[in-house]
Amino acid sequence: GLLEDNDIFANANNGVAIKTGSNPTLRRNRIHDGKQSGVFVYESGQGLLENNDIFANAYAGVSIMTGGSPTLRGNRIYDGKASGVAVYENGQGLLEDNDIFANAYSGVEIRSGGNPTLRGNRIHKNMGTAIYIHDDGTGTIENNNLRDNARGAWDIARECLPNVKRSGNTE
Repeated sequence: GLLEDNDIFANANNGVAIKTGSNPTLRRNRIHDGKQSGVFVYESGQGLLENNDIFANAYAGVSIMTGGSPTLRGNRIYDGKASGVAVYENGQGLLEDNDIFANAYSGVEIRSGGNPTLRGNRIHKNMGTAIYIHDDGTGTIENNNLRDNARGAWDIARECLPNVKRSGNTE
C-alpha cells in the first residue's frame, strides 16, 4: 500500500497499524492526536515511513514490536505524551535522519529485546534522555545528535551496556 499526503488524526486507537508481513510506504502524512501510537508496527510488519509529521499522540509516536522492522527516514516525531519511538519485544528497524523532539519521555526507548539501528538522527528537547535502553534492549546507535535533552543523552541499564554499539554520536 501507499499512503501519501494524508491527515490522519484523533483516532481512538493507533493512527496507522502495520502488521503480519505488510510493507506499505507512508510518505508526507500528518499523523497526530491519536489515543494510542501514531504508527504501530508489529507481527513482522515492515514499511517505509518517509517525511511524515507524527505528533501529539498519547503513546509513542512510533511503536515497533514483535519482529516489526520498518525504515523511518526523514520524519519529524514530536510533542508525544510518551517516547518519540519505542522499540520492544524483539522489534527492530532502521531510524535514519529523523528529527525526534519535545516528547514527554525519552526520544527513543529500547527494551525487551528491541534491537534497532539509529543513524544520523537529531534527538533533542525531550523531557527524558535522548536514548533510554533497559530490560535486555540493545541496538546500534551511530552519528546521531543527542544534545539538549532534559536528562541528558543516555540512560542505559548496566546489563544492556555490553550489547549496545555506539559510535560518532554528539552528546
